[in-house]
Amino acid sequence: MTLRARLLGRRGTGGDPLVTTVWSVGVGTVCLLPFALVEGLVPHAAEPVRVLWLLAYMATVPTALAYALYFSGAAAVRAATVSVIMLIEPVGAAAIAVLVLGERLTGPVVLGTVLLLTAVGALIAAESRRPADAQEGVAQESDAQEADAQEGGPEVRPALAG
Repeated sequence: MTLRARLLGRRGTGGDPLVTTVWSVGVGTVCLLPFALVEGLVPHAAEPVRVLWLLAYMATVPTALAYALYFSGAAAVRAATVSVIMLIEPVGAAAIAVLVLGERLTGPVVLGTVLLLTAVGALIAAESRRPADAQEGVAQESDAQEADAQEGGPEVRPALAG
């Protein structure tokens, strides 16, 4: 899925977050299907209707909706920013584990959290210091690349024989 998103990004078309989400879930389903076949596709529980209802809820709300929002946000931010900010997910998971489940933080978890938050803070500081000229230059470069693509591509010059 990452390769597909990168290919669409290079073409300048981006990609619809919903389509990307559907493809991601589809690929994950195909990869997990052999394990489900071995374990059994029908849930073994005293209340199978309730289990199926919960599975449907988990598939739609925290999975599909979250992925759609994830890809929408990732498409709106620079790649360097996305790569660091997406690393906050384990920090959130650790916070939920402590606050909701009552787990205790270990030294490595605290160290990892501090490192990740420091990296995100450094990125935010670097982005805020980035001159407006550089941001406009990126937009102008993108416009030039789009114009080249519409005209059949940039002018190709033969290499000099050396």
